[in-house]
Amino acid sequence: MHARGALAVWPRLRQLRRHIGAALDLGLSTEAVREVLVQAGLYAGFSAAEETLALLAEVLAERNVPFPPDPPAETSLDMHGERSRQGYAAPDNPVTFALYELAIQYGYGEIWFRPGLERRQRALVAVAAFTALRLPEQARRFGQAALNLGASRTEVIEAIVQTAPHSGFPPALNVLNALSDVLR
Repeated sequence: MHARGALAVWPRLRQLRRHIGAALDLGLSTEAVREVLVQAGLYAGFSAAEETLALLAEVLAERNVPFPPDPPAETSLDMHGERSRQGYAAPDNPVTFALYELAIQYGYGEIWFRPGLERRQRALVAVAAFTALRLPEQARRFGQAALNLGASRTEVIEAIVQTAPHSGFPPALNVLNALSDVLR
């Protein structure tokens, strides 16, 4: 799951094709594979999500498996606690808050409540995506969120370790360092 998250933020379509096939061969549902790509697309941008979802559709068509239908939307989630109103998310910062408010509405109101992945798994995909994107502060926030949502310390560390071969060891080490105080 974490490798697909890392590959989905910097679309390396040949490698991602192999990982999608392997995930399906290992029994991961088409819905779960789709949701990893959707979740990573939230952080990498719509163009990355469009490319990776199109690739999933190709792989599924080659296997004569239908593309899973979009799930219904639910409500919003506050997994960051007080931190969801600090830093670039502070409501008194009209510059950053204008976009952050939309990210909360769409990202947490739409994407985080789609079926196919548990919220704990979505947080781990976010950690992997932010590691691949070389954004240690965001990975730190979502590492803490993953713990808040029931992920173990080992799962958070492994989400980062599994990205290293795909996005580089230095970014993974930087994220592990940023998360050191959270994971001790």
